[in-house]
Amino acid sequence: MSESSKINTPVINQTVRLLLDTDMGNDIDDALALAMIHSLQSRGECKLIGVAVSKGHEYAPVYVDIINNFYGRPNIPIGMVRDGATTDEGEFAGKVAELKDNGKPRYARTHQPGAYPEAVTMLRKLLVDQPDNSVVLMMIGFSTNMDRLLASGPDEIANISGQALFKQKVKHVVMMAARFDEDAKANPTLETREYNILKDIPAAKGFLDRCPSPIILSGLEIGKALMYPGSTTEHLYDWTPHHPVAEAYRYFKTMPYDRPSWDLTAVLMAVRPEAGYFGQSERGKAIVHDDGIVRFAPDPQGPHRHLTLIESQNDRVIQDMVDLVTQPTPRAGIHIKATSPNGSNPPVSKPVVKPTKSAVTAPAE
Repeated sequence: MSESSKINTPVINQTVRLLLDTDMGNDIDDALALAMIHSLQSRGECKLIGVAVSKGHEYAPVYVDIINNFYGRPNIPIGMVRDGATTDEGEFAGKVAELKDNGKPRYARTHQPGAYPEAVTMLRKLLVDQPDNSVVLMMIGFSTNMDRLLASGPDEIANISGQALFKQKVKHVVMMAARFDEDAKANPTLETREYNILKDIPAAKGFLDRCPSPIILSGLEIGKALMYPGSTTEHLYDWTPHHPVAEAYRYFKTMPYDRPSWDLTAVLMAVRPEAGYFGQSERGKAIVHDDGIVRFAPDPQGPHRHLTLIESQNDRVIQDMVDLVTQPTPRAGIHIKATSPNGSNPPVSKPVVKPTKSAVTAPAE
């Protein structure tokens, strides 16, 4: 394979082997994104092989665990950062985890707080068992775990460095981070810094500089232009008495509200790269400076690209996001047609309204 072809978005003709890194609990888009992933797995388009949590609060992996159980996949490995950024509980993870019916947790979970393995150890164990060049890594939080993985040395799990293991197993990365709109490019300032970069600048700097696999970035401006319609949480879940994502959405902010679809755009790019939802920039290098400002330096041999909007696709993007977030789980008994990953999936919900300003679980797969 030539150097010039390595950055090209691969055409995926089989189920995407997806590894997720999330700061679950800081914003509701992480929860929406995880629901999308499970719906895509139910359609046969991806397989979620593991989740690393980069938010440093004990309820963050618990909420991931709850969603995995709700969709009937209780055995997906979950690893938690140690000494990570943002140690606050957040607005929804703990509240959903503590919901009870008749004195028992409303939502099943596989583990209790504090029982999740350290993320880098989990990642090394997980990656060593994957086929070479098979994993698509989707990062929708801080770079803490992945920077530490790259820095890890040989151990009893694998007699190679984390960087060598990453290069051997990870085909490419889709990362929600930074900002690449024209204003930010022309005049990058402290005010244009993006949250996922800002909260762990050294890790973002280290990961983007050392990552041995191509990276496609979805910048702040992409999700901000594609508002997820919160009204859907009120009328598209009539197939279940309770839903951990719908309840989290209502806890996160006072209803009604719409929310930028930052992390959801990364899901579409990771699982349906050839569906034509987005354009891509020229090749280059996203450089993180010590103050958290990110500059994109064009380079014909660069390992990075960032997404660009295709305005004619915006309505389709929002519709597909809503269809996937609200898709019934397998336990609902509603047949969802398995599809190839080309984005040509029939909607399972009503057309979306344009944006305005006892333990529940499923049978294990």
